[in-house]
Amino acid sequence: MTVKVKVCGITKLKDAKFALLAGAKYLGFIFYAKSPRNISLEKSQLILEDLVNFSFGRVAVDVCPTPESVMQMKEVGFDFFQFHFPYDFDLSKIRQWSELVGTSNLWLAPKLPPGSNFPEKLLEYAENFVIDSYSVDKFGGTGNPSDWESFSNYQKRYSDKKWILAGGMGPENIVKSVRQLNVKYVDINSTVEISPGIKDHVKIKNLFLCLEELEI
Repeated sequence: MTVKVKVCGITKLKDAKFALLAGAKYLGFIFYAKSPRNISLEKSQLILEDLVNFSFGRVAVDVCPTPESVMQMKEVGFDFFQFHFPYDFDLSKIRQWSELVGTSNLWLAPKLPPGSNFPEKLLEYAENFVIDSYSVDKFGGTGNPSDWESFSNYQKRYSDKKWILAGGMGPENIVKSVRQLNVKYVDINSTVEISPGIKDHVKIKNLFLCLEELEI
């Protein structure tokens, strides 16, 4: 499959296994206390221990984490670190994240107003960037579509980086995004849920069936 999918907001082992068997290449665990999909490090570790026979990217997701929190995520065994932050966040803290986990493992998810230029100063700190839907008071998980035009512009202009499309991505629009934007990485969350943190296996299956049709 040419499109690599991250299923985020995992809170249950059965959902994690189903997503991986369906074709997910990454699983995301959210440690942001204000998220309805928040999970403890201890519980995430138990889930990961039951997935040792699967090959996938383990993604820790948080908002403006402290260095201490980042180190705890590393100790649990996460491969990648997706951190959301406001547009004007302190660059020295982002630099610290990069130094702690490495540019290739850091997924930066700045909160960008629609139509805004990408802050090029971030490019030196990470190889991976998540473009999510903009919300005044939330960091992802809204279910609303992101700014596809800006995503396309960023991806073309900074083609040496990995660009991950998030925000309202699901079975209904994933094929359109691939055809229009040449998306290579997609972040799925609320559109494949029954309720926050509880995945809908039928919707997950349908999403991967849609992607398989692209390759026929």
